[in-house]
Amino acid sequence: MPVSIDKTPRHDEATGWSGTAISYRRGEVDPAHYHLEGQLLFATRGVMLVEAADRQWVIPPQRALWIPPLMVHSYSVLSDTELRAVYVSSSLIAACTNFSRNSQVHTISATPLVKELINGLFTGEYNAPIKRKMALLLLEILSETPSGGAELPMPRDERLFRAARELVFNHRWNTSMIDLADIANMSERTFSRQFLRDTGFSFRTWKQRARIYASLDLLADNVSVKQIAYQLGFSCPAAFSAAFRSVMGTTAGEF
Repeated sequence: MPVSIDKTPRHDEATGWSGTAISYRRGEVDPAHYHLEGQLLFATRGVMLVEAADRQWVIPPQRALWIPPLMVHSYSVLSDTELRAVYVSSSLIAACTNFSRNSQVHTISATPLVKELINGLFTGEYNAPIKRKMALLLLEILSETPSGGAELPMPRDERLFRAARELVFNHRWNTSMIDLADIANMSERTFSRQFLRDTGFSFRTWKQRARIYASLDLLADNVSVKQIAYQLGFSCPAAFSAAFRSVMGTTAGEF
C-alpha cells in the first residue's frame, strides 16, 4: 500500500503546534500516511480504529492516542466521529524533557484535564503563548499518565479481515461464526484456527472485545446499559456488565 506524507499541520517553530478538527462518517478510512510532527488523536465523539507500528488501537472519547513523528499510520472510523488532532513539532517535543515515551505509540485516558486542554487549543479564548504552554502541558501529561489498554487486533489475512470488518463496521453482532466463515470463503474450522493465529484471540473472545469497544461510543452518548446490552446482542444487561468488567477492568459506570 502506498504511503503519503500528510502536510496538514501549519505552524512555525516559535508556535510549535497546530491542530485540525475533522468530521468523519462511519466507515470512512484514512489510508496509510505519516506526519513530520508528533500527533495526539482525540475523538470528542465517535470511535476510531487506528493502525500504527503493526498494532491496532480503538480510540473512543475516553482515550487519546500519541503517534510519534514519521510514524506511518492509518485509521478506520467505526461510528460518526468528531476528531481533534494536535500536531506537535520536534522542537516542542524536545522541550518536554520528561517525555521519555515520545517515540512510542501509546494511549492515555482522556481525563477531564486532557479534554479541557485539547478543547482549549481549538477555541479563541487563549493567546498563542498560553496555548503553547497548554500544548507543553499535554506532553507532560502524556509522559506521566499510564497507558490505557485499548487494543483490538484486526486479522492480517485479507479474507479474515473482510469478515471481521463486516461484523464491526456493520454492527452484525448476531452473525454466527459459520456465516462469517462463509464470508471469508473458509471452513468453520479453518476460520477458527487462522483467526486465533492472526489476532492472538479465539474468535469468541475477540468478538467479545469488539462488542465492548463498540459500547464505548454508546456510553459516551449516555445510552443506558440496558439499551447497549440488547443493541450489541448480549443476553441481558448483567451479561454485558460482566463482559465489560472482564475486558476493561472496571464497570461501565466507572468508565
